[in-house]
Amino acid sequence: MSGITAHMIVKNEDQWVSFALASILPYVDEILVTDTGSLDDTINLIKSIQSPKIKLSCIKAITPAEITQARSDQLAKTTTSWVWIVDGDEIYPSVTAKECVGFTKNDTCEGVLVRRYDLLGDVYHRQIESVGSYNLFGHTGHLLVRLINLSKLKNLSYHGDYPIEGFYDDLGNSILTHDPSLWPATKNYLYHAMYLKRSSLGGNLPMFNRSKYRLESGIKIKEQVPEILKNLPKRSLTYEIIATVVTPFKNLKRKLV
Repeated sequence: MSGITAHMIVKNEDQWVSFALASILPYVDEILVTDTGSLDDTINLIKSIQSPKIKLSCIKAITPAEITQARSDQLAKTTTSWVWIVDGDEIYPSVTAKECVGFTKNDTCEGVLVRRYDLLGDVYHRQIESVGSYNLFGHTGHLLVRLINLSKLKNLSYHGDYPIEGFYDDLGNSILTHDPSLWPATKNYLYHAMYLKRSSLGGNLPMFNRSKYRLESGIKIKEQVPEILKNLPKRSLTYEIIATVVTPFKNLKRKLV
């Protein structure tokens, strides 16, 4: 038993949800998945994974407040010491997943930040980390709060409406205000597909920020892609040509802003 429960909230994620679940399944005791109204094949794909660890519930969530409530409900159902937040478009290489689990053996940690590769065009290229880089608990780059120690952060709550929702301690303070020394960051990265096609139905789907497809050159990922992604196709020549043209203009715009 790992003492970890994964939380996943999905809607129209059929391009990546199977990969996301498979990448963390060996490392957790349970995965609470809440589908908030998928129109594509997301639910069928989740059900096709034969594992008693996966607990799927389906609701209709239209407003940001309903998404927040779904996250709160998952928190209330969790009995393990650790929560692992995973989106339906996040795929963990085994080395990153194992590093995350390793941090949970340290009871002094309040939580863990995970570094991410924001994929561009395919699973072999990523956004340059200086683009949109920010500081979180003293760590700089593309980072996400992904594991939380409930045995240390007792009476944790989740509130606020997307996109300003978050976790709060028993004093009503955001966990983002806590001691940075209690929040280590991984050296390894997860693969984040938010800029790729996420549903077989296309990008115009009802889920707040679901349509984030981005066309840009980025840089090639040096590491070998996760085993479960290794046979996916590379981005097309058309993509490469257009990205080569538009990327300099995007970079210039970033410098001027």
